Amino acid sequence: MFSDHIWNTFLVIRWCVFGWRNICPCGKNDILILARSATDGAVDTIDAPSLIERAAHVLIAIGSFILCISFVGCCGACLKSKCLLRTYVIIVGLMIVLEVAAAILAAVFMNKMETYAKDNLQTMLNDNYIGPYATSNAVSLAFDLAQILLDCCGVVNRTEYASITTWNTTYAYNSSGVYITANATIPLTCFTQTGAHTTGCYEALKEEFSKYFNIMVGIAAGMGGLQIIGFISACCLMKEDRKTKDII
Repeated sequence: MFSDHIWNTFLVIRWCVFGWRNICPCGKNDILILARSATDGAVDTIDAPSLIERAAHVLIAIGSFILCISFVGCCGACLKSKCLLRTYVIIVGLMIVLEVAAAILAAVFMNKMETYAKDNLQTMLNDNYIGPYATSNAVSLAFDLAQILLDCCGVVNRTEYASITTWNTTYAYNSSGVYITANATIPLTCFTQTGAHTTGCYEALKEEFSKYFNIMVGIAAGMGGLQIIGFISACCLMKEDRKTKDII
């Protein structure tokens, strides 16, 4: 049998790891639900909110799944239930394997993924963009917001708008007290006080993402480390219970 010191160490690990994993997902899920509630007003202003709502529902589902797994691990550790611990170990083990596989695939097929993402963004722009500040299409509105916030125009460059026939190019401007109607070649959201954005939104988004890449890698590594600690701790608890039963 383990010594009292080693057993106390396992108790600390059990409460710290499983307790944290049980509490943290609760907070995460609550934040997701609050975020969903807080954005209800913003979603209501868009005539086609399904894209935003689906994304919120997916995030809530992921948070709920993590909460359930954490609850199973916490109950298994507190009750020393081999069945619950085994379930926790299997699910967390599969999650770790899938995460590692996803990271490897992302590294290997990075160039193909970039090409795929860029092509899909261009397709979304061609099929959905209907004009500056239009709120009847969530995708069109998202492109306008991106062009304003990221100082960009189009997916690759602003010349893409010349081939898009779905957006309203008509605009009016005041010339000596007279409003004149004209046709724009690029959306007003691409303009600045001195000209127009020349950088594509894909490159601008990629550059913005790179600013936080190291932080995101650190967070992912930390969460992965906690998963591994929980996995190993559950395995050790199962092994200790087996040894205790054998001695008895």
